[in-house]
Amino acid sequence: MGRIRAILCDLDGTLVDSAEDLRDALNALLAEHHLSPLTLAEVKAMIGDGIPKLVERGLQARGAALPDGADAVARFRELYAPRAAKTTRPYPGVVETLGRLAAQGLRLAVVTNKPERETLQILGSLGLADRFGAVIGGDTLPERKPHPAPLLEAMRRLNVAAPETAMVGDNHHDVEAARAAGAAAILVAYGYSRQPVAKLDADIIIDRFTELEAALLRLEGRT
Repeated sequence: MGRIRAILCDLDGTLVDSAEDLRDALNALLAEHHLSPLTLAEVKAMIGDGIPKLVERGLQARGAALPDGADAVARFRELYAPRAAKTTRPYPGVVETLGRLAAQGLRLAVVTNKPERETLQILGSLGLADRFGAVIGGDTLPERKPHPAPLLEAMRRLNVAAPETAMVGDNHHDVEAARAAGAAAILVAYGYSRQPVAKLDADIIIDRFTELEAALLRLEGRT
């Protein structure tokens, strides 16, 4: 692989730890249906495939038949909006690493299955919005990860080619989308993956976001 010019980052479980806010919103929804709350560990195992899937998994975990899907998702988003950045924070080293990457001239984007509105809300609240030249949410396009279209759209907006791009995520759909789009795949080991990341065929696995710069050098064959 040649020189990497662009980094596409997943959001939840990669850039930010958002599990508590998602749990609180999901439990508020469950309470409205007279269902018992979920633990943080249970919710972490449900994150990664977008809000509709999170709502579906949350209700099914409590043995509830899914009500009208669109209504349940809309209500979750109403409950989530005022608390989306209440406790959500960047993982250690994320802000500093993104700053160094930007200073080196790398182009940065967020590609997530979280809806675009909530993604922009979180990035804005955390002062990260200006770091990214593109933000692709789970509802920005008709397709979402693991489909390659969101990654390809981010590359188009950043004006880079797939061989110049690395996708950084925490889950199987990040690897699958990167492979389908022709980009490199880097996984973080601290996220919300429901499978051992060692089994997900990433090019590189990093334990901390601060290891990303060294991982990029490895991809480029410079170390």
